[in-house]
Amino acid sequence: MKRLYFTTFCLFFFHICTGQDETVKFLIKQGFENVKHVSANGTEFFYLESKAYSTAGRLLNSVCGNVDSVSRFFKGDRINVTITENRFPVFNLQSSVYLRNENGKLIWRSGFQMNEALKVLRKDGKANRYHNPGFGKVDILLYPQVRFRNSILTRIYLFQININPTIETSFWKGSRVTAQIIIPLLNEFSEEESRIRPGFLTISQDFRLPGNIFGRATLGNFNQFRAGADLKIFKPLGDRIGIYAQAGITAMSIPLFDSWYYSDLNKFTWKAGANYLLDRWDLILNLSVGKYLANDYSARGEVARYFKNGTVGFYVQSIQIDDYPLNGGFFFSVALPPYVHKRKRGIRISTASHFNLEYLARPYSNEGRIYQSSPDESSSENFFNRTRLNQIIRNGE
Repeated sequence: MKRLYFTTFCLFFFHICTGQDETVKFLIKQGFENVKHVSANGTEFFYLESKAYSTAGRLLNSVCGNVDSVSRFFKGDRINVTITENRFPVFNLQSSVYLRNENGKLIWRSGFQMNEALKVLRKDGKANRYHNPGFGKVDILLYPQVRFRNSILTRIYLFQININPTIETSFWKGSRVTAQIIIPLLNEFSEEESRIRPGFLTISQDFRLPGNIFGRATLGNFNQFRAGADLKIFKPLGDRIGIYAQAGITAMSIPLFDSWYYSDLNKFTWKAGANYLLDRWDLILNLSVGKYLANDYSARGEVARYFKNGTVGFYVQSIQIDDYPLNGGFFFSVALPPYVHKRKRGIRISTASHFNLEYLARPYSNEGRIYQSSPDESSSENFFNRTRLNQIIRNGE
């Protein structure tokens, strides 16, 4: 009987995995969306994504594990998996059914060069549609926010604790629409900040330029009381080095529900830098220069150490204040449980992926500071430190 059960299971599993449609169904059942499978040139091409995981490590581990589990039934020898965000390609994995370690698991190569995968995708057109599309699905995320500052003599710190429900959705390839409400739970700052008020209200578009340059343009209301337009670009140089730049034109924006104060769109800020991945210790070294919100110029150096569920880092920054030419502090980002979310419905409610906090030794209002254009930007995972994805694959996290 045991042999009969085992044979029946193998035949059933073989039936599930041999057909392209059944393979796609298997991946969808594992929580992936915007899934496409194309067989071409002796290669099995997969395009997929998932927002169900709180960290990039968990996402890539799930991708590798699930594709590995059906790889023995592929007709093609090579495997090419393209990770997407709102159907926009961002990262590539490659392997072969014959390339395995001592445990029989696939050995993956990773990187940002995906010309072959993009060529196959363009040639395929609409022949193979995306399955389990994310189009129009709405995510409601709860972002916790803690702020504190030392601004009076009678107390060491004043605190502010907010919970910020945020709606996110995508209407076309590479787009994201964000609408956030700030709900104060504890406020020892100004009276105006005791009110429920809008937070991030943005629309962004990802794009890719020749030369393997990734970009993101964002319009809307940001943090740091700024609103306007922002442009980010990132170019990987090999597996460990990335260079990046950011520029924005913004106005002062203080949104309250009974009034909205704003200034002219005349504040130009920019930042440019590079980061280097020390994969032996899972460290990222980052150096940047920029023009910040006080019209000051500053150089900043960072070192960040990655852990399974978070990141801790320190920074030193020049400040254009005669009495205090240097500033510094620490930052950390912690992944929030549950680490895997259920995402089968059209409207999905969950916690944000991270809780993020930065401490400044001398909390000046605008010197050495710049806005964020999205609530999910964190010191752990952001648009500029994507080279760390290669580290995840090498370590098998």
